[in-house]
Amino acid sequence: MTKEFLDKIENTAEELENLQERLSKIENKECTVVKDSVQGSSRNYPYISHNCVIEGVEVPKNRHLKHKYRKLIKSKKYKLEKLRVQLEYELNYVKDADIRKIIRLRYNDNKTWLQIMFKMNYNSESKAKMKLKRFLEKNNKCDKCDDLK
Repeated sequence: MTKEFLDKIENTAEELENLQERLSKIENKECTVVKDSVQGSSRNYPYISHNCVIEGVEVPKNRHLKHKYRKLIKSKKYKLEKLRVQLEYELNYVKDADIRKIIRLRYNDNKTWLQIMFKMNYNSESKAKMKLKRFLEKNNKCDKCDDLK
């Protein structure tokens, strides 16, 4: 298990959330009723002109994107599930239960470090960060662990 692998899970989850937000914005856009008036005349002589009101429904321009976003979301969900299954497989080889819990909370449940602090009953949020950093360094699988978010 590497920091890059954990970052990939986090980034894929964030991207999935972003796509879902975009899709919901498109789906929530309402169609608006548009009115206008035109000038016309009667069909028979003396062809008197008069105004006519016409109504229509204006469909938002990016409605066609719904299908594309749904396809992307399905693809990202599949990729994220594969990564999470791989993460669970690799967690089987981690002996420390606290580390397993921290990794599951952070990368499976998308919890913040503050939320992890409360779940784990730590005094500060940096304690969980440091435990994970030391674990990755100890296993010689993290060259640059200073960027733990």
